[in-house]
Amino acid sequence: MNTPKLLAHTSLAAGVVFTATAEYSLARKMGAMEAVAVMLPVAIDAYAVAALKRFRSFDITLSLLLMGAAQVSAHLLDSHVMKVNGWLVVIVSLLVPVAIWRTHALARDDDQAPAEAEGLDVIQPLPAPTVERVPEAPPALEGVVLAAEEPRTRVSAPVPDSDDDLLANVRTDFRGQIPTYRDLKDRYGIGQARARRIRDVLEGELA
Repeated sequence: MNTPKLLAHTSLAAGVVFTATAEYSLARKMGAMEAVAVMLPVAIDAYAVAALKRFRSFDITLSLLLMGAAQVSAHLLDSHVMKVNGWLVVIVSLLVPVAIWRTHALARDDDQAPAEAEGLDVIQPLPAPTVERVPEAPPALEGVVLAAEEPRTRVSAPVPDSDDDLLANVRTDFRGQIPTYRDLKDRYGIGQARARRIRDVLEGELA
């Protein structure tokens, strides 16, 4: 534990012990029995500890005011400066209810606070990757061969010399579907111009 935290805990412990004595004495002077009088310092000091733990400015201020009110009242009575009167009874009677109210409010805030994500909670399944079809080259660029284009793998099977034989293969391989220029060039190792002729024939058949 570092020095600031050690000092903070030491100050809190010493303060609770000191104030508890006066709060107990106050409860006794107000007519509470010994077993019941102990509850006054317990209620007030528990609220002060909860307020400091949550570090809420409002509750820290209010808890210290309750402790201060009990301290002042106890010392005034001990020094015979003041006698028990109606206002003192009202103030002391409200100390415990206020402490109970605010202590439970702080506990409820803790329950409603979002829990920190554990190691397994942050592991989420990734969506399956989707492969987009490469768009066909626009007609204006069909005859252009890009220098940066990666070399395509040529098939080992011989390519028919005539377009009629190639068309028969395409109809069989693609089952009546019209392949893209890339499909034709990659599968049969033909150029852009011949792929365009094959597509024109297939498109004309479906028109």
